[in-house]
Amino acid sequence: MKKPNYGLDAPGLVRGFLFGGPALFAAGYFFIPWSKAHFLPLIGFGYAAFYTGIVFFLESFLLMGSSYYGKFRARDKLLDSLQLRGDETVLDVGCGHGLLLIAAAKRLPRGRSIGIDLWSQVDQGNNSREATLENANLEGVADRVEVRDGDMRKLPFPDGSVDAVVANLAIHNISDREGRREAISEIVRVLKPGGQITLMDFKHVGQYEEDLKKNGIADARVSGRIFWIFPPVRIARGHKT
Repeated sequence: MKKPNYGLDAPGLVRGFLFGGPALFAAGYFFIPWSKAHFLPLIGFGYAAFYTGIVFFLESFLLMGSSYYGKFRARDKLLDSLQLRGDETVLDVGCGHGLLLIAAAKRLPRGRSIGIDLWSQVDQGNNSREATLENANLEGVADRVEVRDGDMRKLPFPDGSVDAVVANLAIHNISDREGRREAISEIVRVLKPGGQITLMDFKHVGQYEEDLKKNGIADARVSGRIFWIFPPVRIARGHKT
């Protein structure tokens, strides 16, 4: 029986660390004794390659553990914190393969889970609308999942139309500060009064808090670090009053 696939996060980075790490380790291993025998000032390069190779190799396993185990634990804790009734509309910004989107749909027997993405292949391989819809079908929630192509800086939804907005490792992909401000502004715009925002990421989270407050989320705050995901993440959250 086919199982849903929620993707390997940062596949290029994982492959680079997994194969590049041992290569650097081997280069350092052979270069250290050579430099001792022939040109001692270069020994620092050998030690740098040796230890960097070890770190890269270990990080490849941390990234894979995060993708195949840790992110599911972090996802469940995030969704638990929303305390959904089951009849809400939840928007997943940068939904990817549907990690949050589909898990939210399982908690919405009378509601709807909507995902939007530009389907970049950098953070996840085989990232596509079709792959996400297939996961929803395999998980038995296709009837209450909607997936759209779109940019989080220009969300194609009316003002005050969703009960909660979630995001996981998505907003940091906008490279410029102003673009991230636009995304936060759009997220607040489409949220209903009383609605919840929960944004999980490994960088720029303090900026998200700042921009949420500027857009009227008075109780915006940032959690401590969550180590189920590598690199560790934090959550910016708040309510629209």
